[in-house]
Amino acid sequence: MDPSWKRVLEEVSKEIPPTYFDKFIYTLQLESLTDDRCILIAPSSNIKTHVEKKYQNHIEEAIFRASGNRVPVEIVLEAASNLNEVLQEKFKDKSYSFNPDYSFDNFIVGNTNRLAFSAAMECVKNPAEINPLYLFGKVGVGKTHLLHSIGSEILKKEPWKTVHYIDIKSFMSEFLFALQSRDSIESFKIKYQSYNCLLIDDIQLLNTGAEKTQEEFFSIFNFLFERKRQIVIASDRPSSELPLHERLKSRFVTGVQADIQPPDRDIRVGILEKNCQILNLGLSQEHIQFIADLIEDDTRALLGALNDLALHKRAFSHLFFTTSMIEEILKNRIFRKKNFQLSQDKVIEHISSLYNLDPNEVMGKSRKPEYVIPRHLCMYVLHKGFRLNKSQVGRMFSAEHTTVIHAVRNIENKIKDDKEFSTKVEEVLNRFRFQ
Repeated sequence: MDPSWKRVLEEVSKEIPPTYFDKFIYTLQLESLTDDRCILIAPSSNIKTHVEKKYQNHIEEAIFRASGNRVPVEIVLEAASNLNEVLQEKFKDKSYSFNPDYSFDNFIVGNTNRLAFSAAMECVKNPAEINPLYLFGKVGVGKTHLLHSIGSEILKKEPWKTVHYIDIKSFMSEFLFALQSRDSIESFKIKYQSYNCLLIDDIQLLNTGAEKTQEEFFSIFNFLFERKRQIVIASDRPSSELPLHERLKSRFVTGVQADIQPPDRDIRVGILEKNCQILNLGLSQEHIQFIADLIEDDTRALLGALNDLALHKRAFSHLFFTTSMIEEILKNRIFRKKNFQLSQDKVIEHISSLYNLDPNEVMGKSRKPEYVIPRHLCMYVLHKGFRLNKSQVGRMFSAEHTTVIHAVRNIENKIKDDKEFSTKVEEVLNRFRFQ
């Protein structure tokens, strides 16, 4: 017997009654014990399942006490022990390489993102106390930035941990590839079960049609959750609006759901000030505030605007910028933003005119039948045509996202039952779809 494994067994025996130790722990066979992982072979699936649920944490802690190393423990069936070569390849990269530009120090905090930032910091200070952390908000509000910040800070604090970031599309592709062979799928499962922290981006792209992928994700989620491993998920919408099975969505609400709103003016100014220094643009406070007022919703668009200015500075050797120069350089970004907002306003105006109503009445709270259908139609078009999520549409109407869900369903049912109404809806969608 490996002397280091013998010491581990001695440590475990101090915490588990002799009867259970002999039945479940002593029957395990050591396949390998290195600085990166410990693989144990179980003689039956019952013992494997029971040890994973009851004793795996005890074994991991015993290894730490015996060797001073924290390593993930993986338990495989005796018939699967030939996976060792596959596992060697799969475990070469212990952790994802995080973007150094996405750090907590570089994250500008304000009222619209303070809750999400505080929750992300808590994931580092006290892993799995908030579990899972579910971050949601529209594109460009800082979700991916926070995911990378969490991952890199955990590794700084506890470098022996395995931390992995992946967007859900890459997860799905990896899973589909692994399905090609039994060895590969076992390796895939063991890989994801080994992580101390899993960071998942764009979960909204996992849909109800991907049955097997959902099942596997649910299994991995439960495995990590039950062992108090930190899970952080990012999406463009609340978990209640995800196109997933209810049992998976219900797991997401057990932790904290942090809504990240578009950056307010203070945040936008802060982002511009910090990145102006990095790019050495030399913009005045007046120009920074001017850009912050031009581009309101998306931090990526703010950074893109600064990159546009930096390119012009290099290309044309500008020593300084005037307000008119900035406006000219950024005119395409400003036009697209204004045009998109104008189109949304036009939707409400157009639908109101179809029903001979004032737009303010359609946007109001009246439940009179003559206002309800036009209001619901506006919500439907903004959601389907402009790809706004239900929470975003709800904010436009000062309504809960559940109200928008009801509105969309109401219009969908009316489209099925009323051909004339269906034609009207299609005409509205065609009018605004490409604006």
